[in-house]
Amino acid sequence: EKHPATMTSLLNLAAIAVGGAAGSLCRYGVTVAADAIPGGSTLWGTTIVNVIGCGLLGGITALESSETEVSEHLMFALRVGFVGSLTTFSTFAGESTVLAGEGRWAASGIYVLANLVLGWATLVAVSGWVGGMTD
Repeated sequence: EKHPATMTSLLNLAAIAVGGAAGSLCRYGVTVAADAIPGGSTLWGTTIVNVIGCGLLGGITALESSETEVSEHLMFALRVGFVGSLTTFSTFAGESTVLAGEGRWAASGIYVLANLVLGWATLVAVSGWVGGMTD
């Protein structure tokens, strides 16, 4: 069991900050790119980063569960920093609410289901794949 002071070491906080900066820049880039594609929108960008984040989290979780030695600082940078800032539940919730508020109930429902189902399926698939590689 880890001591609470370990979680808040300056190196862990720095790792989270670096990972968070990288994740938020990637999120912004994906969202801008998705919106710039003809027929694209920020909704696609949000879905893409959430699905990618689920896959990354699945892989990170499987890696942590394996006997593979991984730096605690790297895990904080990836899990809390990068994936935490890449993914966005609040934007997802806000965008689905806007669609519903515009009376676009089918689009809102599809958007919610796509994020949840694709995210969950990606997490399970990548977790199984990485878990199989580390066994």
